[in-house]
Amino acid sequence: MPEMPMKSAVLREGEQMRLQDVALFFRRSGRFAFGRNKQLRKSRNFWALRGINLSLYQGESLGLVGRNGSGKSTLSRVCAGVLVPDRGRVQSNGSVHLLALGVGFRPELTGRENVLVSGILLGLSRREVLEQMDAIEAFAQLGDFMDEPLGTYSSGMRSRLGFAVSTAIRPDTLILDEVLSTGDESFRLRAEARMEELRAESGAVMVVSHNVGQVKRLCSRALWLEQGTVLMDGKADQVLDAYSDFCTGPEGWLKSHPELLERINSSGDLG
Repeated sequence: MPEMPMKSAVLREGEQMRLQDVALFFRRSGRFAFGRNKQLRKSRNFWALRGINLSLYQGESLGLVGRNGSGKSTLSRVCAGVLVPDRGRVQSNGSVHLLALGVGFRPELTGRENVLVSGILLGLSRREVLEQMDAIEAFAQLGDFMDEPLGTYSSGMRSRLGFAVSTAIRPDTLILDEVLSTGDESFRLRAEARMEELRAESGAVMVVSHNVGQVKRLCSRALWLEQGTVLMDGKADQVLDAYSDFCTGPEGWLKSHPELLERINSSGDLG
């Protein structure tokens, strides 16, 4: 049976979240093969994440980087409790909120209605959400679109509203999955300033991004995922420089780092 993520008071002082040997696998559907040899290829399980060990601390901003399909968004959802690991344990101290494009909002509701629903789902009363509404509107800068259906919004507008809601509520741990990659420069600057406020208040922030420069600006620490496995976890500059070198020629880079290639190969399939 899958092991449910747990909240625990056993975390070390200052530790906001801990993942211990977390693994998650998905079932990959088989495909029909047409031609002379018609057959149904067997479906198989594959590791989306394997052997993830991670601690996130108060006041820390951690960047998650990796190529498409490396497991970044999957890991962010495990940390937020959206996905349950098949092995290992997730412990958290306080509230955790995931902000990702397409997650949590309902397109048929207006921006204002979505703010109210989201706030209530996050544990606030209707009165508490309404008390925050002016601040949320001011940050999102949507004007009359606050009273239009979310389905009419661009991706940048959705990001602005989602970020405004998430940071107005002040979760203990905020996870941002590619939401800063949309929107204009003004929004990105205001969002980065708001993140600094959260860190100063001892909240922890996790940033999932393809933008290496953005992660360098926002994060003092970075974690690099490849095929569901942690290749590097350390100071942001060191990890991101190695990741950038890797991206220019992955196969050659891994051949020159056999210990990391072995780590990837050992992740394997479930069969």
